[in-house]
Amino acid sequence: MHFPAGLALVLLLAMLSISEARAGKVATSGCGDGHYDPVPALMPLKSGPLALAKIFCLKIPASNFPVSPPQPSPDHNSVFVFDSIQGLSITRTGTAAGSQQFDGRITAVLPFMGNVPFAWSNDSRSVLGVRQETAKPSGFALGSLRPFRFHINGTNEKLAELSSSAGPLDEIYWIGHTGLAIAAFGTKGAYYRPDHPDLKPTIAFVDVRAGKVIQSVAIADVPGLAVKSRINGVASGLDVRGNAYALITIAPNQWLLWNQGQLPRLVSIGVKPRWTPYALSPGGKTVLVMRNLSATGVICELNPRCPAPTPQSGAIAELHELPSGRLLWTLTGTANTFARSDVPSVSPNNRFALISMPTGTVALISMTNGAVLQELPKPWTSECAMGFSADGKTIWISGGSRIVFYKLIA
Repeated sequence: MHFPAGLALVLLLAMLSISEARAGKVATSGCGDGHYDPVPALMPLKSGPLALAKIFCLKIPASNFPVSPPQPSPDHNSVFVFDSIQGLSITRTGTAAGSQQFDGRITAVLPFMGNVPFAWSNDSRSVLGVRQETAKPSGFALGSLRPFRFHINGTNEKLAELSSSAGPLDEIYWIGHTGLAIAAFGTKGAYYRPDHPDLKPTIAFVDVRAGKVIQSVAIADVPGLAVKSRINGVASGLDVRGNAYALITIAPNQWLLWNQGQLPRLVSIGVKPRWTPYALSPGGKTVLVMRNLSATGVICELNPRCPAPTPQSGAIAELHELPSGRLLWTLTGTANTFARSDVPSVSPNNRFALISMPTGTVALISMTNGAVLQELPKPWTSECAMGFSADGKTIWISGGSRIVFYKLIA
């Protein structure tokens, strides 16, 4: 069908107008004062449910040590990062204000492994976390973790101590933004100076704001777990009644499911959990497991004679039912380069998930069948974090000193 030139121009302008209205204007802040436009490099790689909305280039203190990806506050007006040596930094987004720095090292916490012992409070005005006295320069513990609240105005306050007859507070894994957490007591005696034995390592659901232990269980009392079992990672949430649930990976290859008010139990998922990122669906009925699909070969960095990686095909991500462990679907693909999966995220309505791909992108996928709906560029070449807003209408991806927001438009 042919149109007169004038009508064709009108139709083209109308289509562009609809497209611009659909995508909206992309806001940027701190990205080179106009000398560099990051928008083209961060646009979605194809059309789909998401449109690029905001890009913040953050003024995060430089560091020569591992630093966690920026974690946005619930209102998206601030971020925090944790530096393994220099401590916690809170930075406002979209303003010229510098970072608030709270010095303090935490023994045996590696920011690039996830599960840093900090989380935003639900009012976005402070970060819940811990401090610890450590030896210098070794970083060995000289005392237990002490709960603190770190405010965006640069002040901080000590919260009530958490205590147990099992030993000192050695680990904390936050559950959302409410102040609830999973705590581990008497689990890291070998990291103290002087060191001490862990006679009865114990895990607990705790209310940090109230300084209250809600439920505790000795690790040795869980059938199938050895007394010296150690936590590798935690994914958790709250059900509609406000009760906590968690899936805990135990070194080297066990999965522990725990619902508040019940005893923890081992579950069989068919994936060795060591170095395996994962996320729970809302309600904890399924778990999204990343498979770290990567090419194989020799890593020799800048050597021009280094042989090319050998591509590998296989599972990228899997969804498993809980507690049965039954495999519901698998997303497969091919990795042509070396890759490692980031921690995924599931939307509040369980419709979508965000996962890292072995191609170096982030994919929005369907939780129904694992289908890739859209791919997005990563803002950073190394570890990134990702997540959804509380209403599920915004997603964010962060890495390095940048955080990017996309709006759900379909």
